[in-house]
Amino acid sequence: MTMLRPVPAPVPASSPLRALRAGVIGSRRAALVGVGVGALLTGAAAVGLASGPAEALTWSLVGLGLLVGLPHGSIDHVLAARMTGWSLPVAAAAYGAVAAATWGLLHAPHGVGAATLVGVLALSLLHFGLGELEVFRADAAWHPAPAVAAALALAGTGALLVPLARAGDDLVGVATSISPTLGAVLSSPAARLGLIAVWGAALLVAVAAAWRAGRSDVARDLLLVAALGTLAPPLLAFAWWFGGWHGVRHLARLLGAEPGSARLLEREGVGPAARHLARIAAAPSLAAAATVVALLVLTARAGDPTAALGGTLVTLLALTVPHMAVVLWMDLRTWRTERTRRPAAGRALRPR
Repeated sequence: MTMLRPVPAPVPASSPLRALRAGVIGSRRAALVGVGVGALLTGAAAVGLASGPAEALTWSLVGLGLLVGLPHGSIDHVLAARMTGWSLPVAAAAYGAVAAATWGLLHAPHGVGAATLVGVLALSLLHFGLGELEVFRADAAWHPAPAVAAALALAGTGALLVPLARAGDDLVGVATSISPTLGAVLSSPAARLGLIAVWGAALLVAVAAAWRAGRSDVARDLLLVAALGTLAPPLLAFAWWFGGWHGVRHLARLLGAEPGSARLLEREGVGPAARHLARIAAAPSLAAAATVVALLVLTARAGDPTAALGGTLVTLLALTVPHMAVVLWMDLRTWRTERTRRPAAGRALRPR
């Protein structure tokens, strides 16, 4: 008797997955470099060189990582225009208005600023976590149960949460200048230990689920990020992960999301699509880099650098909110499309 069973349709070589996989490979290499550099700098600090060459190298790499990560949000206005149907100038104006409104709310009195800060930090954690989850879902074609998906997203932020907990006292002054409540949390050993415990539990659940599902590549990614967050100096760990991991993976996703790049990707491959994306992202990336450099220079020259750094970080947080909103909107559209197409997409019937 002949039975019919579903068979996944082959993935075209020029599909967006090809670009995404290139980005995943690149981010793994960046994490390996970050782990190695972090181990070297940790060793240098252990023998008393932290105030000399090791410190200079650390700050140079931190700056490089942050600057390398800027281009991944440089075409947000293009994506916003595409999703809303607005013109580019209107989308760019709305993008700036969201950032300005967030900055105003972060400085608002009577608890509004503190509540806004909590919301922005929660959105940041969601943004970074979903960025990891979307790569796992697309590249590994894995759609885990909601509880496992939540563990994957949280575990994937190891280079953010672990360095935050490790830095602790070093960040208290800056955190207090942003919010006394935030400073009190970071100064509490119990809070830092709790943060590590929650993240560690998520990592164990996520890695175990990945191995059970035969997704050793996902488990490897999570462990690489965990090693980076644990071994590298805290600020370096985040900066290197932001630029060499989160940014690279998001840029790979953009090759299939930006209309011109997507067309070139299907017709000519990753190279032409990447060059097109680089051309349209060049001017916004330079503007963003100039803004960040200017803020850092003003911070360094301020009479109270710690307080000034707090103000700079609040400004940068405000600027990231519209980016996170655009990416979340893009993810929601992707999920809706998947739910619509999943029953019939990518399935054929063949005799067994």
